[in-house]
Order: sequence, then structure tokens, then C-alpha cells
Amino acid sequence: MRRLLYVIGLFVVVVMMSAAWKSPRSSQFVDGEVLVKFKGTVSAQSSESIVSNLGARTMARVRSIGVQRLRLPGDMTVQEAIEQLYKSGAVEYAEPNYLVRASIIPNDTQFGQQWGLRNTGQTGGLSGADIDAAPAWDTITGTTSVIIGVLDSGMDYRHADLKNNLYTNPGEDPWSDPNDPSTGNKIDDDGNGLVDDWKGFNFLADHNDVYDDNAHGTHVAGIAGAVGNNGQGVSGVCWQVRIMGLKFLNAAGDGNVGDAIEAIEYAANMGVDILNCSWGGPDYSETLRNMVTYANGQGVLLVAAAGNGGVNTDDTPEYPACFEVPNVISVAASDAGDQRAVWGNENETTDDCGFGCSNVVAAVPGSNFGVTTVDLAAPGKDILSTVPGGYAVFSGTSMSAPYVSGAAALVLARNPGWTPSQLKGRLMNTVDKVSAFSGLCVTGGRLNLQKALAGS
Repeated sequence: MRRLLYVIGLFVVVVMMSAAWKSPRSSQFVDGEVLVKFKGTVSAQSSESIVSNLGARTMARVRSIGVQRLRLPGDMTVQEAIEQLYKSGAVEYAEPNYLVRASIIPNDTQFGQQWGLRNTGQTGGLSGADIDAAPAWDTITGTTSVIIGVLDSGMDYRHADLKNNLYTNPGEDPWSDPNDPSTGNKIDDDGNGLVDDWKGFNFLADHNDVYDDNAHGTHVAGIAGAVGNNGQGVSGVCWQVRIMGLKFLNAAGDGNVGDAIEAIEYAANMGVDILNCSWGGPDYSETLRNMVTYANGQGVLLVAAAGNGGVNTDDTPEYPACFEVPNVISVAASDAGDQRAVWGNENETTDDCGFGCSNVVAAVPGSNFGVTTVDLAAPGKDILSTVPGGYAVFSGTSMSAPYVSGAAALVLARNPGWTPSQLKGRLMNTVDKVSAFSGLCVTGGRLNLQKALAGS
């Protein structure tokens, strides 16, 4: 899966900003935009005056965390705007609107079997190196009372293996043609500020069509919640669920924090239980962290892809996976042999202290890891799932995260009312301990759905 990036410019920061703004590790952001949170003691009139003096305008207000998204005048750089905002003494923080990218490594290899759900060695891997989904389904296959939000590139809401599991907003008048977003009644029926958001919303383009022009979001949705036992295509981890499409990544898999926070706020306020975030990047955003914290308060479990650079995120963090917020669960990728997934030819380890030293991972591109920042592993290499109009095999931690999201949905179906911390604890405490992940993640193991449901 392609690495998701959200990054800030490489420029000199004035001394008064240094304590409030962490140094960036990358250099991409939305030109002409800034995210700012004014201090609580600053009046609305004063903040409006400061924005006006910049020559900027407020594009959006994310009221749940008190953040404004500003559009700067054409002759002002992001650096200049942030410097002026801090000099006013009125801001809690100001930061660029970082860019993000979907975490996917496409693979055109066609497999007809979903080894991550039931591994019999059909792909040459290790029999039993799976999440034990088949026996788990004897306990429960899902419920339509649980909502999974897929914050991604959208989804194919016409797909035969997804359409019966799609979320529809009960407060919004249905489209006259369920496959055509333009056939809504052009009225904000539920008064949430968005028109015709019957099947989620497109925060990238600010309209109600969440159709996937990348394939990533549809693939993720299918892993978590493709309709099961319907005689066609593939099965999701959770056979019955409601999947909400939240589009913020474009056709190239790129997005930004400004769109992401609006989508997360919407999802949290609309009752999403589990939010799948198969994307990430190297730059710390206080705005994004605040929104993740808000989602925690609203009872949302946030499942995040650990990233695909083959790095130790204890030292080189990825966000949102590395936010220290109770509702975040970070997921690494395993392969069909129960090894840490790599995107090259070999899954090897190396060391500097002679043969036999363990858990020193070779510098090859693959799943990220981290004994304090990555929670558990799930299947993530050569994963068959839905894409617009059909099916395809992709690899990456983007694929691992929705295994955990689907599992969380099933656990929640058995335990209505559980908090994000309870769901996270159950999933982490019931992993299969795997030697390849010992010392590489908090649990040292890979998701086991049957164990997670046992005793529920």
C-alpha cells in the first residue's frame, strides 16, 4: 500500500513558535491554508479581527475542537501566516494543513482465496496463520446496529458485495435512485449542515457523492464488511454491518488534515462506532490529535494502519497510528506465513551480535513495527477484496487495519455499549502470540477473531 504523507514545509520557525510547533519530518502541505486554534480567552470578535488583518478568510469551523481552517491571501505564505498568528499572542497553536496519502502497495497478482480469514496453506503459506474467522462465525456474523466509518477514498456504493451493508442516514430523505447521488431532494433534511448525505459524504469535494475513484477505500470496506454468505465474490470479516463512506482522499490517494478532521467530526456526531483509518503520515498535527480525542469522547474506536516504510515507529512515528489517545489501535501487517509482511522478496531479520539475536528487523520495505507504538498485527499481504466494479489483490497495513475494524464490529455486536477502551483491550488481550512479532508490537501477536469473541 502506498505510504500516506502529510507534511509541513521546511522553513525557519521564529523562536516564539518553537515551543508550540514540533519540527516537521516532511515538506508537503496545502499551499495557502492554515489550521488555527485561538486561546479560550480570545473573543470571537478578536479572532475575526486577527483573521481579517491577515487578509485571510475562514473556510470552515470545526466547532467540536475549536479549530478554524483559514484561506490565506495569494501573496502570503503559510510560514508568514503562522508567524503573524503566533505574534498576535492569541493562538493556542497554528499549523499547516498537512497532506496525507493512502497506505497501499498495489499488487496485480490474482488470488481466488482469502487466506487471512482461513489459511490452509493455499498460497504457500503456513496453515492456520489466519484470524480464525471461520469458527468465529459460528458465534456471530454481525449486526446492522454497528456502524463502521471508512475514512478513505470513498467506496463503490453500487458494488454487489457492499451495497446491502452500506450505511444510510435515517434523518435524510432517500435518493429517488439509490445509485445516483444527484437524485436527492436538495434539502438538508436532518439539519446537520450537509445536503443529501444519505450514504455518507465527500469532504474532499463538499458534496454527497462518495464514489471511489482510487479503489483503496472500496478494498478496505470489503475486508471489513463485504456481505458474507451471499453466494458471490468475497466475505468481509463482519458479514452484517453498516459501512459509512467518508471520502477525503482523491484519485491519487492524497488528502489533507483539514478535510480529515471535518470527516471525523461528522462520523463521531452521526454515531459511528468504529472508524477505519488506513492512511497516515510522519508529521504530528495537534489539530488531528484533538479531533481523535474528540472522537474518543464520542465513543469511537479509531483503527489505524501502522504504515509501510519498514521502520520502527517508536523512533519514527506515523500519525494517527502513534497518537497516545485511548481509542487508537495501531495495526501492523502479517503475511501468510505469520511473519512481518515485507513488500520485497524476503522477510528477513539481521543483527549485529551474531547468529541467534532476535527481533532486529532488516531495513527492507515492509510493515512498520514498534514495541510501544504498534498494538497488534493482522493479515496485510496479498489480500483479495472488493474494488469498484470487481475484485483485486492489494498489500499493506491499509489492508490489516480493516481486519481489526471488522473484528471490533463483531465484538461490539456481542457486547453493545462497550467503550473504545474495552474493545481495544479485548482485541489486544486475545491475540495469537507469534514469534515474528515478539518485541515488535505491544502484544507480540496477531489478531484472533475466535478468541476475541470467546466468552462474549
